Amino acid sequence: MPFTLYDEVSEYTTLARAWQSVHRSGMRSQSERTRSAIKSFEADLDTRLERISSELKNREFNFGTARAAPIKRKGKAPRPLLVPEIPARLVQRALLEVLQRQESIAAYVDHLCSYGGLPGKKRADVILHACRAIANGASYVIRSDIPGFFTRILRLDVLDRIRTLLPDDSLEELIDSATSLEIGNVEQIQVFLHLFPEDDVGVAQGCCLSPLFGNIYLRGFDDALNSGSAITLRYIDDFLILGKDRESAMDCFREARKILRTLNLDAYHPADQSGKASERRVKRGFEFLGCHIAPGSVEPSSTARAAFLERVAGELRTAAHVLQTGLPNPDEDQRHSLTGVLSRVSQMVRGWSQQYRFCNQSDAFKSVDLKIDRMVTKFLKTFFKQYKRARSDPARRRRLLGIWMTSHTSRDPILPLSAHDEKPS
Repeated sequence: MPFTLYDEVSEYTTLARAWQSVHRSGMRSQSERTRSAIKSFEADLDTRLERISSELKNREFNFGTARAAPIKRKGKAPRPLLVPEIPARLVQRALLEVLQRQESIAAYVDHLCSYGGLPGKKRADVILHACRAIANGASYVIRSDIPGFFTRILRLDVLDRIRTLLPDDSLEELIDSATSLEIGNVEQIQVFLHLFPEDDVGVAQGCCLSPLFGNIYLRGFDDALNSGSAITLRYIDDFLILGKDRESAMDCFREARKILRTLNLDAYHPADQSGKASERRVKRGFEFLGCHIAPGSVEPSSTARAAFLERVAGELRTAAHVLQTGLPNPDEDQRHSLTGVLSRVSQMVRGWSQQYRFCNQSDAFKSVDLKIDRMVTKFLKTFFKQYKRARSDPARRRRLLGIWMTSHTSRDPILPLSAHDEKPS
């Protein structure tokens, strides 16, 4: 029998590569539950990968159910995140890898003005595209996004399109199953159930295949909105229209909404007071994907800076509270110690600044650093007050600093302890 795409997905090597992506994203998760699941799976990795490969080859693999985890967002409806079990995530990732390797799929989604969820295309690329459009004469901008995008995609339409693009039909059922997981904790999220995909409408946020489905679904949108004088740049469900004047930009926006409505979608209007859309002259500057863009200028937006600074402040507030109420047992001291806290804050700052390394305005970063300096100084005052109080307790001082004590290491002497030696504490 000829080698099929299904055979490629079920190969151990494909699953092993998929594991690298699942492991990387899982360990970056803020959910302790997710990180623990990744560590547990990794403890017996080879056996588990062999089992999944065997189940796929024997047509016995079951994606199971997914856990609905609505993520609260200030001023917004909760983000309807679906969290599959690790084996399901692995197969979804393997499917994505195989699909993205198909030249027909890659060519279909790789539109000049489409970004996000595409290999080799980054947020910086779409920002640069917008800057070039401005440099070439675009003077008016409309920014909007598509409400409930993933949950309103007509999934069967995308499956039909994928079927026409692939060289064989061996993946048809597997892709269908991978993108239609049932919710396993319906009773716990009844009030939010309407936010999640239902039947054949919608794909799950949290599924690595969803951005690909979104890009396939909106290929016609990308073509139509870039056939006139205005340019429409799309990053998943956020889009930016850049026109030579307001009239050309608004004509394009009206066409965008017309096309979206034929796809069971819509877009926020700048006049609806939702805060999700805006229109203005380019010279006034505008926000897009966490950046403030103006002619010759790109910097982190004030909203993005404020959100990040609040994260840092929250980390330091929690640490200060722990210091004042007492450190936990020595095995956990590193996290709440001075070195542990400052190391985490440093990693947060480094990670955030790297996300905006393409920006060309330094004043925004100087302002962020100044505010972080003030927050850290305030935290250090709290720390040294507690450190001073512990002057008669050397062990507590070491724990506060985060410097390990020899007495906290479990010993296994090869000879009996000497008469003067104390038992390890």
